[in-house]
Amino acid sequence: MLLLNLKNKKSIVIGFLFTLAVTVILAPLAAKACSRIFWNDNGVAMVAARTLDWSHSFEDILMVIPRGETMNGGFEGSPEWTAKYGSVVATVIPFIEQYSFDYVDDGAVDGINEKGLTVHGLYLGETVYPTDELSDLPKVSYFRWARYLLDNFANVKEAVDGMKKIRIAPVKMGDKVLGAHFAVEDPTGDSAIFEFIDGNLVIHHGKKYTVMTNDPVYPVHINNLKEYKDFGGKKEILPGGTDADERFIRAATFLRRLKKPADADDALGRILGVARAVQVPFDADEYGPTWYTSLTDLTNKVYYFDWALTPNIVWVELRNLDFSKGQPVKELNPRIPSLVGEVSGSFEPVKH
Repeated sequence: MLLLNLKNKKSIVIGFLFTLAVTVILAPLAAKACSRIFWNDNGVAMVAARTLDWSHSFEDILMVIPRGETMNGGFEGSPEWTAKYGSVVATVIPFIEQYSFDYVDDGAVDGINEKGLTVHGLYLGETVYPTDELSDLPKVSYFRWARYLLDNFANVKEAVDGMKKIRIAPVKMGDKVLGAHFAVEDPTGDSAIFEFIDGNLVIHHGKKYTVMTNDPVYPVHINNLKEYKDFGGKKEILPGGTDADERFIRAATFLRRLKKPADADDALGRILGVARAVQVPFDADEYGPTWYTSLTDLTNKVYYFDWALTPNIVWVELRNLDFSKGQPVKELNPRIPSLVGEVSGSFEPVKH
């Protein structure tokens, strides 16, 4: 397993993502960002936040996926499933469509289903996906990973069990394969993080797994955290940079210091403050800015989307959506500057 020296990584051009069979060159300086934060011990509402940071915009859109929508893992012989639960997802399909990915099925990287299970996909350069030689489990594309979880499972425990029945497999975006790890959480406060290290699925499952950023692999972040005063160490000054290890420490520290909120809106405001403390401003470094921040109220099943280049936050209350079988898949461009507030009535059927 290749571990990057994070202290020196600004002098390193992003290396190689190794699979057992083939080496694929990653996008140079593509992204060392994205952060996920889950506040599950405030006694009022389960709330989560994630940032999507990259060297360019994916022109992200929101989609409503109804129950009964059928799809498969994206490979010959992949498992097929029918969505048990409706969901709202943020998808990068407007960008990856140029590489011939399916407009409806591919590209979801964030979202919540009607049971409150919430999913966040982030970049992890140290990912080594399982190969046919290592596993005979059925394959699911990493661009269908979020949908596999949201379509099929009502809570984290089910998602953990479900991940043991499949393997996530790479697909090329042009000539590139992207490493990814995923976090899931649910309204009970349960949480899990899925990583593929040396071709093996590694699961961190439990309520204590509330923060995730990017490289290095998760245990290294936990060890780094122990050096700081809030977590038993001696260091008092928090790092202020944009690298993943520094964002992890800041997010975990600020999350730990949050006071009990008065209500769900207060909880959302406070966790948004933590997310903003780890956002990457435009032109701050070569790795790319924060393009959007999502907030999820798992308790009340509301999904918020804050696009960096518009002054408004939009949100979707899942109770206002019709997820019944036979409804069309719907989409919304949340980056339209005139949109503000609750936008469930603004979705239109997908015409692709």
